[in-house]
Amino acid sequence: MNELAWVADSLRFTIRRTWWVLLFQGIAALVLGILLFTNPGSTLVTLALFLGAYWLISGVIDIIGSFTRRGADRHWWLSLLAGITSAVVGLVLVGQPLAGAVAIPLVLALLIAAGAITSGIFNIIWAIGVRKEIQGEGWIILWGLISIVLGIWLLSQPLLSTLAFLWMAALLPVLGGIAIIIMSFRLRSVAA
Repeated sequence: MNELAWVADSLRFTIRRTWWVLLFQGIAALVLGILLFTNPGSTLVTLALFLGAYWLISGVIDIIGSFTRRGADRHWWLSLLAGITSAVVGLVLVGQPLAGAVAIPLVLALLIAAGAITSGIFNIIWAIGVRKEIQGEGWIILWGLISIVLGIWLLSQPLLSTLAFLWMAALLPVLGGIAIIIMSFRLRSVAA
């Protein structure tokens, strides 16, 4: 048996044994999306609790790791600061999950707005800087302007931005979950 045939057989064997993992991931994503659509408040509180627990545990591990690397890593204190920050944010989210459920989407919407503005500015600067070397720089400048306007609009409408973010956060797992479920069954049939 040549090497390519062996790899193909090995891949089929692996897919036959693990296709259900993708199915489970797709179902979990679909359920999460449906919960975000139908009951966003309690779903966001639960997500805030999980994120808080994750950041708390991760922060404690980073803090311990920074002290164990202190002699070998001269930048150990950066890991310590990151760990402390993560642990504090985790404690806040675990202690105040309702506030976290409101703050997380709002902060993400504000970060997206800031990213759109920053990206637009850099696109415009870049297009102006290379205008002699390229053609169509006007389209890049237009895209930069649209990005800046979108970012400013998102910043001026934080509650509407948060609501739009929530709808997108619900829609993406629904669509992704459906796609992953379909893919898992297709992989199962290919590997059979």
